[in-house]
Amino acid sequence: MKLRIWPKWCVFAAAVPLLAILPIACANLMGGKYTEFNDQGELLRPKDYRSWVYVGTPLTPNELNNGNAPFPEFHSVYIDPTSFEHYKKTGEFREGTVLIKELESVGSTQAVSGKGYFMGEFLGLEATIKSKERFPNEPGYWAYFSFGHEYPLAASAKPFPAANCNSCHESSAADDFVFTQYYPVLRAVKGAKANPENSGTVTAHDGANCAACMAGVEGLRESGAAARQSTAQTPAPNSSGIPTEKNALFKYLKEGTYKTLPAKEARKHASRGPHTKFGLPVQVYLNGTLDASLKAGSASHPAGSAAVKEMFDKDGKLEGWAVMLKTAADSDGGKGWFWYEITSTTDPSNPVRIGNGVPLCFGCHATGADYVLTDYPLK
Repeated sequence: MKLRIWPKWCVFAAAVPLLAILPIACANLMGGKYTEFNDQGELLRPKDYRSWVYVGTPLTPNELNNGNAPFPEFHSVYIDPTSFEHYKKTGEFREGTVLIKELESVGSTQAVSGKGYFMGEFLGLEATIKSKERFPNEPGYWAYFSFGHEYPLAASAKPFPAANCNSCHESSAADDFVFTQYYPVLRAVKGAKANPENSGTVTAHDGANCAACMAGVEGLRESGAAARQSTAQTPAPNSSGIPTEKNALFKYLKEGTYKTLPAKEARKHASRGPHTKFGLPVQVYLNGTLDASLKAGSASHPAGSAAVKEMFDKDGKLEGWAVMLKTAADSDGGKGWFWYEITSTTDPSNPVRIGNGVPLCFGCHATGADYVLTDYPLK
């Protein structure tokens, strides 16, 4: 049995046909759209919260806390949309406000953008709800719930004893037991309509860019062999003059034929990607098709565009190559590009990856100009 507690005037309104719209308002007031309790008073695990309003992701890693951080995970925080709109209008957290905290591990500390802290896997889920009706004796009327710090998560949760959470929130949180000092989205919109001088502007992602970002996230999230496998057929032949068959391509690279390409970087530079190892020297060559397209500032490069990257060890010795080649006019989410990497200059038998649509490759490259990350003009 699922139990919701409604104010008396909500029950009355529901019984009066002329006020039929009020039950909807009541549901919003009490967060009824977003939370449900069972008959033991336990909060059922919320669903669809990732479609709510995202407000921030604090992180206190072990490395910055003498190896013993109390909360070493990423904490991604969401607020229910009705409460977000109310906060924008009034600058206050309404009765029924729900905040969800999703925990993620610290994954890689390296990315194409450099060194940092990057999200790993989902670890747990927590929630806090403000309700004078349901939690009249809790400080600020806030109650806190945990569905566990490992999967599978619990289906329901009882509130923590107030002292476990509220003492810290009461003494240190900037706004009504909520750490808004760490959530710029909430700070930006606080009372925006009541205070027009507050910008309170939230802009939407461009759909295409968002799709590219998500492709990158999904590609990088895959691990092991699956991320290195081709997911699309490689057409042959192609118009670039660069072979895609394994042995022929290695021969092309080994013999240095790519050095006749018309454009190349003037010097080696530190790699921003995971080729051999982050930060080791690389140098890039472009064929005429890609060079012309980059020079024109094209958003999409024509079929036949190609780049070859030499990869060196820390002493400057060549230790492999990476190749990207566009085999179709449509990039098709990375499947229209052929990807290759080999970390040997003598043995062609075991490339790290080869083929069209390799997730680990197009995942990293999704933020580039049609999957090309090379800085242009070449330096």
